[in-house]
Amino acid sequence: MTDLELLFLVLVVIYGWECAGWLPRGSLGFVNWLGPRWRLKQVPNLLGNQKGGFIFASPLPPLGAICVATPMPLSLSPCSVLAFVAPNLNNGPRPQQSGKLISFTALRTVHVQGRELLLNGDLFLKTSTPTFAEYLASILRQLRDAAPETRAQKIDQMLKASLDARALQKRWADFQARSNTVRLLTNSLFFYLFAFAPGLIWAVGLAQCWLALLVGVFILTLATALCFRLVHKEFYPAAEDERFTHFITILLSPATAIRARDVLSRPLLETFHPLAIAQSFCPETEFLAFARKVIIEFRHPALPLAPGQDEVAREAEESFRSTFRRLIEKFLKQNGVEVEQLTRPPDPADDSCLSFCPRCEAQFTSRLGSCPDCGGLALVPFPSPNRSSTARRK
Repeated sequence: MTDLELLFLVLVVIYGWECAGWLPRGSLGFVNWLGPRWRLKQVPNLLGNQKGGFIFASPLPPLGAICVATPMPLSLSPCSVLAFVAPNLNNGPRPQQSGKLISFTALRTVHVQGRELLLNGDLFLKTSTPTFAEYLASILRQLRDAAPETRAQKIDQMLKASLDARALQKRWADFQARSNTVRLLTNSLFFYLFAFAPGLIWAVGLAQCWLALLVGVFILTLATALCFRLVHKEFYPAAEDERFTHFITILLSPATAIRARDVLSRPLLETFHPLAIAQSFCPETEFLAFARKVIIEFRHPALPLAPGQDEVAREAEESFRSTFRRLIEKFLKQNGVEVEQLTRPPDPADDSCLSFCPRCEAQFTSRLGSCPDCGGLALVPFPSPNRSSTARRK
């Protein structure tokens, strides 16, 4: 292998790495490869750990897009805020949660440092992105400053906004219109690096064209970085530090510049619930499967429902989950989904199965008991005549 071939191999490897995106556990990815179809991505088992995993954007033109959605990581009640939520929309265990609790009467200051949400100067929660941390901070400031009797209404309005499919689709349409130049430049840079440059070198030799190729790469990366900065400032005006970091990285790395639109799209819809994104973008079968998981998680989350034995924490979790569940079921009904039909229990696998777990739907040969995989959640008997059997897992 010649030095030039090795150089292109290194470029391909770097570009492949840029196509990978880290998905924190607790978040969900939405990836568009070809055409209008999107796929919902969970944290993978092979390329992940207890904190998250890698998902991949489309490596080939037209390069597609990637969005990451994080369900609300706080349980909000009119009296307090809890850094813990019982529903887990990811496969596998719950993401790590601090379980910290603070009342709104004791909440004095709300600050953001990068991805960290600080309440009264102490770390309360680490979020997936700085922009999501700012979003949560704005919610907490509004609730802190609101009259206690109006907080329940404000929480309701915030949750409704996260399920607003029209606002979601409008934001995405605005992004597509205003990022067209970035998309054109990134696709042009891809063809320049991986098609035009190798072809020209093969035709005339590196010694004859290296300077012209270098100038071309610089022009394309500079144009991409400048357009990226304009679009980023329009959609994320408060993220000045993050914008500067990405601008410099794109300017200095052509492989990174090709993925500039991913950097813009990734946090674009993070204030919306993943269910609203799935309803707007994903095929119907995938949306319904995810909707079933969401409803089951809100109705029958794994135990424990709150950390420790604090009664205020349990009340905050229960209040928030019941409010959100009501709005989610209303959202599904407005979109023509029969919720009870969607969540009907499974049929027994055979005559020996007498009960099932309402969350994971594992089946058991005893009518009474609990599911060890769901924290000891009580089993639900099948509607059949009483039969006795030793308890064993199917």
